[in-house]
Amino acid sequence: MRQVQALLPRIIGPFEHHCCGCGMEPTAAYVTTPLIGLGTAALADDPGGSHLLERIVAFDRAEGESANVTQTNMVAVSSFNGLQGLLWGYDLVPQAFCSHPLLDDPAIFDAAPLFAATRALYGTLAAKRFPIAPGQHLLCACKAFYHSGPCLLYGTLAVGIPEDRGRNADLFMEDHGALEIQGRETPQEQERRALARLVDAVRQIGDNLGVRYSQILAGFRARAVREGEIGCVLTAAPYIHLAQDAVPDRDPGRLARMALTDWEAAVRPGFLGS
Repeated sequence: MRQVQALLPRIIGPFEHHCCGCGMEPTAAYVTTPLIGLGTAALADDPGGSHLLERIVAFDRAEGESANVTQTNMVAVSSFNGLQGLLWGYDLVPQAFCSHPLLDDPAIFDAAPLFAATRALYGTLAAKRFPIAPGQHLLCACKAFYHSGPCLLYGTLAVGIPEDRGRNADLFMEDHGALEIQGRETPQEQERRALARLVDAVRQIGDNLGVRYSQILAGFRARAVREGEIGCVLTAAPYIHLAQDAVPDRDPGRLARMALTDWEAAVRPGFLGS
């Protein structure tokens, strides 16, 4: 088992109201916060252009569309939550997970509660809670995908939880694409197929590494992109240290045994948007 209690004192950052990026020291402890964000931007009349500026605008909107991870310098790293990492919504403020309704496999769970926990931590652009301090250099398992409309843009993210978390890292696996709006399959059938491919990839990675993932948390989000727009889907898991006010009574031990709603009630006075 992962030594959660031993890591707890080392996951709190230097800022009262802001979370921050974690360091790269080999022994650094950290918290990971998975999310999927989607954003769109109108395409300018630029024949033959790269639409780079519109892509940047769409990406920026994806950073703030669900959980607020705006104004950060994301540094892409590979997709593992190691022995020193605690998963927000799973190890800390643990959520209740249900079997995924589209996949007939008792080991596959819906990751929506993980995304809800991330949103609860950072808040939104309109209602900030404990966002990452502006300008932080942020280690982040992240990938972005762009597609012009009309389409249904989607992103999937899975977390493979190894049978022995004291020896192996959690795995983050992402995939993106565009659903066929008037295809032979319904959007739900396409979603099921995308999730099945994602889960299969997690298990193939496990075979490669000799790691058995006893649980897989799989999530999917989609958004319509209209004609004349470009969409961006961002799948990300920032590696952070928590804001001091995000820790009830400055006692990190409470985080491992609090429900999300109890945590929200306990730290609400410290929300940046309060």
